[in-house]
Amino acid sequence: MEQELTIKSSRNAGRLKLSESNEAGSGRSAEYLRVSLEDHQMSASCSRVYLYERHGLAAFFVDLASQWKGWAGEKKWNSVEDDFGLSCTSDGLGHVALRVKLKSGLDDDDWFVQTVIYIDSGQLEELAVNVKAFLYSERAS
Repeated sequence: MEQELTIKSSRNAGRLKLSESNEAGSGRSAEYLRVSLEDHQMSASCSRVYLYERHGLAAFFVDLASQWKGWAGEKKWNSVEDDFGLSCTSDGLGHVALRVKLKSGLDDDDWFVQTVIYIDSGQLEELAVNVKAFLYSERAS
């Protein structure tokens, strides 16, 4: 059974879906994700987003949750190959804007999409828990 996590925007049609994209190999779990992004009349997906290590993405969401009351500036996380990126801002009033970018590859002529997923700050703790559970749910080899 494939594991997946969906993050839905609280203010628009935006939706970010992460799912496993493990490939057979060296006897250990591959560090790839399928990332899908939807909003209004746009839909895009990359099947091989390389994480290198899952801890960085999990730590990004844990950090957001630890500062649920808000923060100054922008918090960022990017995949190793920069084909998937997150940047997050807070207005200090309980609203968080998570800008998601997705690229089809490393070349200048590859496609690129982005949208904003709005999250209520009260949901950040649950989101961090769900992201960690998704990223660390290993299947038995």
